[in-house]
Amino acid sequence: MTEPSKAAKPSANASMQFWEFADLGFDTGKKLWFIQFYDETNKGVGSYFANTITMTRGSAAQYQWKDTQGRAFWHVRERFFASEVEGFSVDPSGSITVTFKPTPDAEAAAVPQDFAYLTYAYHLAKKEENQKAPMGFVEFYSSNGDLLRRINNRWIIIEDVGRKTTGEYPKIRLRMERKDVKNIVVTRTAIILQGGQTQ
Repeated sequence: MTEPSKAAKPSANASMQFWEFADLGFDTGKKLWFIQFYDETNKGVGSYFANTITMTRGSAAQYQWKDTQGRAFWHVRERFFASEVEGFSVDPSGSITVTFKPTPDAEAAAVPQDFAYLTYAYHLAKKEENQKAPMGFVEFYSSNGDLLRRINNRWIIIEDVGRKTTGEYPKIRLRMERKDVKNIVVTRTAIILQGGQTQ
């Protein structure tokens, strides 16, 4: 087993290059937790390994992908963004603490009661300078096609709802009818669109 102090040693350029987002994961070979840093072009720019990693406050989202080596294996990571991090500390035992900035007040994101259908999409546009890359957005429309509200920059989760593609590039969307949406949950980081039977 790797000594904690050596395990926590950062790669040569982890703190010397700009990073935009990072992934928290576990290396099954080294048997250590890690944080891998990436720049805005998705290029790895450094990493930390440690026996213990503590995340203080903050938000993150799980994602996964299939192994590219042909093995029956899936990789799972927790992703967070540099713009939300206040700082890092490594103690002598090799443990790492990631401290997030205090959470700002959540954007008011009430769902209009009288919407007839909604559309959603994942941003294709480039991010604005010094901003986090945009995530998904959901738009609510009246029966005559007027936009009632748009909820921006959320992870979008779909649970048992019928939907279809609509629009032409670059204004492409997925559409859900009001009758098919049984429940909508909006948080500071995500919007969950639920169909099927309500609890």
